[in-house]
Amino acid sequence: MSLQFSTESIEVEGKTLNGALTELENAVLLLVWMGDKPKLGSLTVTVPDRTSSQLLGDRDEVLSRMVGERLASRYGKLILVSSNLPIDFQAGRELLDLINRLVGEIDE
Repeated sequence: MSLQFSTESIEVEGKTLNGALTELENAVLLLVWMGDKPKLGSLTVTVPDRTSSQLLGDRDEVLSRMVGERLASRYGKLILVSSNLPIDFQAGRELLDLINRLVGEIDE
């Protein structure tokens, strides 16, 4: 057995926004980061009823919770969202576009 990640990236203000998504039997893991190398960042967990909590870090909490709740509705599973984004990150629409591309790829 091996984990298969869907990966996508988009340019945002001259920087690369990356995402990786994998679906496990009981959970979905989403990693989002800026730059060339993957980085673990603030970590949010969302349960299938869309209740969420911040587990690690204090940045990107609202954005991570929103994404987690959206994925929990879609998959009905535990969702873990790790985000390592700049403090001044303001590209919510681009992030949602990236996630939509990741979800579309993994559902194929």
